[in-house]
Amino acid sequence: MTRLSTEIHIPAPREQVWAVLTDFAAYPQWSPTIQAISGALQVGSRLTVRILGPGNRAATVAPTVLAVQPNHLLRWDAVLLHRGLLSGVHEFRLSDADEGSTRLIQSDTYTGLLAAPLGRLLAANESLMRRQNTALHGRVLSATALTGS
Repeated sequence: MTRLSTEIHIPAPREQVWAVLTDFAAYPQWSPTIQAISGALQVGSRLTVRILGPGNRAATVAPTVLAVQPNHLLRWDAVLLHRGLLSGVHEFRLSDADEGSTRLIQSDTYTGLLAAPLGRLLAANESLMRRQNTALHGRVLSATALTGS
């Protein structure tokens, strides 16, 4: 198993962060790593996610939504090749932080026979998650400034 985890504090309530995080149609306008995302935001549904990975290589994956807890949690599982070979569970977890701000933890957990041998390659995704966190932070702040909330 290989686990990656990143964290950022966003000076906005969880509801505002969640609204940006789940506005899939807007991702092409602000996201540096998730170029497009579509599908129903409900447990068991399949999403279509176009990601820009290490080395600026684009890939499209079709993860299954595992958990949706509005304003708290979004989790999906992308099976690559075969579950026994490589599976990646991606998670966005929101919690309250100081003075109305939100703590976002974004993580990936890779399992399967290839998870350990590919650990160094998969670890490159951590910097991409940090870029995504920073862009989400900026998008939430600009959305907050536009609405005056």
